[in-house]
Amino acid sequence: MAAVMNPVERLRKERPDDIYLAFHAPRYKMLLDLLQRRLVAPARVLDIGRSTLSTLIARQFRVTVDTLGFSADEQTDIGHHWKFDLNDAQFPERWRRDFGPFDVIVMAEVIEHLHTSPALVLRFLKSLLADSGILIVQTPNAASLHKRVKLLLGRNPYDLIVEDVSNPLHFREYTKAELVRYLEGAGFDIVDFVSGNYFDYRYPTGSRPHRPLIARIGAINLFYRFMPALFKPGFTVVARTKSAGP
Repeated sequence: MAAVMNPVERLRKERPDDIYLAFHAPRYKMLLDLLQRRLVAPARVLDIGRSTLSTLIARQFRVTVDTLGFSADEQTDIGHHWKFDLNDAQFPERWRRDFGPFDVIVMAEVIEHLHTSPALVLRFLKSLLADSGILIVQTPNAASLHKRVKLLLGRNPYDLIVEDVSNPLHFREYTKAELVRYLEGAGFDIVDFVSGNYFDYRYPTGSRPHRPLIARIGAINLFYRFMPALFKPGFTVVARTKSAGP
């Protein structure tokens, strides 16, 4: 019997020239695998930032996936998009309270783009969660090995602040200890914490359009596979509100 193609592989086959998708494919697959263990349909899902991941979640689990971001409220083919800038979480009077609650909120590769404290953002997201709901946060590791090496060489591994507020780069990245502290301070318990390399460094990114040979042949992928957890490029955390019980 032929193996069943997972939704990420199927999408890559549909979009063979999508380099962004190729670079992020391991990350999408890891999140879908994690959701497979946590998401029970029917469930209300909110994905922060409308993206390919939103479509993959809807396709994989046959659930409605609402999204949150900069663009105006609208109905989409997978759910409803809600307009809210998470930087406005610093103003409780601006919090949107006209949607939710959600069983699952996914905030993947978003928190590092915000200039507002995660303490405020996470409190807002908690207000959108159902009592038994979970929050999944995925973000780069501020102390990954290649960033430590760059600092030792006198090079800044972090992005400069850009002028386009609608497409910000990374304002602040976090260590494991910082991320845990923010989540627990906002009233969450940590259910699972995964350190990993979930990018495919054989492919270029928007900020690094040219890959060195060592990346193109997959050596960086192999190297990070054997690194200790706290040196890997990314973190993914599953958290549950403290009031929700085990």
